[in-house]
Parts: sequence; structure tokens; C-alpha cells
Amino acid sequence: MKKLTYLATLAGSMLIAASCVDLNQEPQSFISDEEYFSQINQESLETSVSALYNNLWHDNYGFNSRIQRIQVCADEITYRAAKPGNELAYYDQLSPNIGANTADFDTSWELFYFTIANANKIIHYSAAPADATKEEVAKFNGVLAEAYFLRGLSYFYLVRMYGNIPIIPENGYETVINCPLSKPDEVYTKMIVPSLEYAETWLPESPRLGNSSTPTKWAAKTCLADVYITMAGWPLKKKEYYAKAAEAAKDVLDHNKYHHQEANYEDLWKETNKNNSEFMFCLHHSHANKVMASNYGKSYYPADFYNIKEEKARNGWADYYARKEAFDSYPNDKRKKWNFMTEWYSTSNNNKLIQWQDSPDGLPCISKYYNYDQGNPGENAQANGVTCIYRLADAKLLYAEASAKATESVNTQAIEAVRSLQDRAGYAELDKVPNDVSYDDFLNIVSKERKYEFFAEMRRWFELVRTEQVSVKRADKWNGSFFQTQGHYYFPIPSAQILLTGWENNKGY
Repeated sequence: MKKLTYLATLAGSMLIAASCVDLNQEPQSFISDEEYFSQINQESLETSVSALYNNLWHDNYGFNSRIQRIQVCADEITYRAAKPGNELAYYDQLSPNIGANTADFDTSWELFYFTIANANKIIHYSAAPADATKEEVAKFNGVLAEAYFLRGLSYFYLVRMYGNIPIIPENGYETVINCPLSKPDEVYTKMIVPSLEYAETWLPESPRLGNSSTPTKWAAKTCLADVYITMAGWPLKKKEYYAKAAEAAKDVLDHNKYHHQEANYEDLWKETNKNNSEFMFCLHHSHANKVMASNYGKSYYPADFYNIKEEKARNGWADYYARKEAFDSYPNDKRKKWNFMTEWYSTSNNNKLIQWQDSPDGLPCISKYYNYDQGNPGENAQANGVTCIYRLADAKLLYAEASAKATESVNTQAIEAVRSLQDRAGYAELDKVPNDVSYDDFLNIVSKERKYEFFAEMRRWFELVRTEQVSVKRADKWNGSFFQTQGHYYFPIPSAQILLTGWENNKGY
């Protein structure tokens, strides 16, 4: 069998798919897709699929950087106003700028379509050997299902961020002259749901690599619940999908035997415990090995940070702070203690301890990921840890919301799902969701618990959009904002794509 040198080309080639133009630049010295995949076996399939996670990550400032940046549009994190020309200000104003914010749109578009294009090749050309046993076919399809999962997940992010997007043909993209834009409904029904249904059918119940760096059946099921609840909200507003979301999430809660809620919230975010089973699917980072290092280093430290242990200034980049309102409204529970840094030694105060209110930027810091920073806080641009995309708490809150909205009532299992998270957070009994809670109060509680539980985990913007709560939660900037005047919540399709294809960009860009 030929050596798998083609994999490097598959995983590292330029993104032809996103431009949908016949560039005809396949190097003739490389073997073709057909030749490569005609010889594929279990081992080489696993190698090919594993490369997709690097596609999704997209270098140090790819997935977890770009998706976090757009969260500044929401109501939990903000930016440093004192930084000259800080382009995050456009997100804070709810008015993305196609020029100033172009790196976010270009990178996000590329990383998702890069993942889709390479997943398509694996899906289209891979098949279990004809002489494989039933068990071998199941194992082969279980790995192939990871490609389906990543394809469905990538389209899911794209359709929420950009609205009308192209569907890339599965059988190759080199001969495609122009890919038309497809409406969100078509993307969901043709690509996202079928991809995740295949993944849910074939993925194993426990992860292939023994940790959340590869998804399980339950990760796919939770993603499906997230997809369905989104289809029920803006822009499709197909309310019948609340029942499907509830059904999918309930299946996870009732039948999964691998994923268990971590006893202590803070332990989820410790480097030594990042392989805990509550995580369903994450990007795993390693700064030391330069493999998918995260952006949880200097970006999250204040600009005036002084490392008292080292007795050395470690001024952070202060890319993100917590919003003052988010901190003030956060309950005084165990999560708050872990998620926020409220005092630090400051270079602006002769290296003495200050409170966040007295810092130059006057904002509390996001400390959720500090344990990932290799023991010297603020030293590194990148760090270790995980970027969690789904964990068991997602399934609990998805079920709580979807089951209530599907029936316009609140059931016992939904209440218990929320209470289990409140128990872990250390709520007093009187502060937990009551058994006789009203429908409206329950939905309000669920939304708040999602905001508290997933603080700075890159989920909040998508929730506010599908529930059409941006105008409520960001009332300070809503009137006159781009989103308000244009009547949608989409970001611009990258300018280069518009120039290459002649597509019509989202309204207002």
C-alpha cells in the first residue's frame, strides 16, 4: 500500500472549496483521491479523519479565537476600549464592519469550509473493505461518522453566522464553476440534519480516543438537539422542532452511560482533569507540543497584570473582559468564584493588589481558563486546555427549554435537569427552581442558568439570536445598530468570496 503522504496534502491544501472556482491546481505528482481512498483501511481512515480536527482548529487564532470574538455582540463579555483602534468595538456596537472585522469572517469561513471540503472527500471516497466482517464495518463506519459529525457541525456554525451559504458538492469541488447560495432551511435539511443523523447512528457510545477529542454518539445527539432548537427559533421559526429537540436531548439524559456530570464545576477547567467524561466533544490543546494550542493565554489577562510569584510584569493583551453587568447579575455561587478574577497585582499600582473596580480598565477579568496557562499566568500567548463545544450540561438545558416550549408546560425531568446544575453551583434550597414554577418563569430561569453555566464558552450570541433577545439583552446598543436597521443578525460573507462568485452579500454589507 502506498504511504499516506497524501494526507499532508489533504489536510494542508489551499481552500479551493470556499471559492467554488475551477482553479485546476492539483499537483500531478500526487496520487488522486480515488487512488488514495481505494486503498484505505481502518488505520489510514483514522489518520485522515484525525486531520479534520486540525482543519477545524485552524491555527492559534482560529476557531476559539474567532467564535469568541463575535460573542462581544452578546451580554456576557466585552472588549478593552482603551486599546487604540480596537476592532471589537464594532461588535460591541452591534454593527460588524466588513473591513475592520474581515479577519474574523475570512478565517471562520475558511476553517469551516476547509473542514467540510476534506470531510466530503473522506465521506465520498471511503468505504469499508468488501471482505470486512460486520464488526469491522461498524468500526470503520464509526470513524467515518466523525467526518459526518464535523461536516454537520461546520455547516451549523456557517448557517448561523452567515445565513445563505453554498452547499459544496460531496463528489469533489475542482470542476465547480459557481456554487449557488442555499437558504438556511435547505442547508439544515440537506446537509446538517442528515450528516448528524449518520453520525448519531454510527458513532460509538464512548470516544474512539478515550477522551472528548473525538465525539461520541451522544455528542452527535446533543448537537442534533441544538440544531432542532435553533430551527425552531430565528430565522426559520419552525416551532414543531422544539419537540424533536426535546426528544433528542432526553435520549442523551436517559440512555447515555459514558458522560457523567463532573462533581465540581471548577474541576472541568483544570488542565489535569480536562479528560473528564462530562465533556462530549472538545478541541484539545497542547502549547508544549504546538498541537492546537489555545488562545487562553495572554488574551484573557488584564493589561496591567503583575505576576507576584515571579515578581515580574506579565501584562496581558486584555482582548476580553467580563461585562460589569454580567458580573453584577451573576449569583454568588461556586461558578462565579471560578469564572471571574476580581483582584490582581497591578503594574499600574506599584505592583500592589487592586480590585477590579480600581483597575485602569475598570472591568472584571475572565478567569475560567487560567489553569491552562502552564503555571506562569500571563506568560504565554497560547495555552493548553480544551475548547468545549458540547458537554452534558448542554443536553440538560436544551431538554429543559425544548420540552417546555414543545408542550407549554414544565415537567419534573426538566426541573431536575436544571436543579442538578444549581446543586453543583452550590445554590441554597430556596434559590433553586421550585417544583411549582410557572412556564414563563421556568424559561427565564433556564436562560439565566445557561448564561451562568456556559459563561465565556462561546454559546451566548447564538442563543440570543435564535430567541430574538438581542434587542432586550443589549438594549443599550440596539437602537440604530446595524442588526436593528438591517433586520437580521448575520455577519458578512467574506469580500473575496463575493468578488469571485458574484453572490449577493447579506443585506447592508
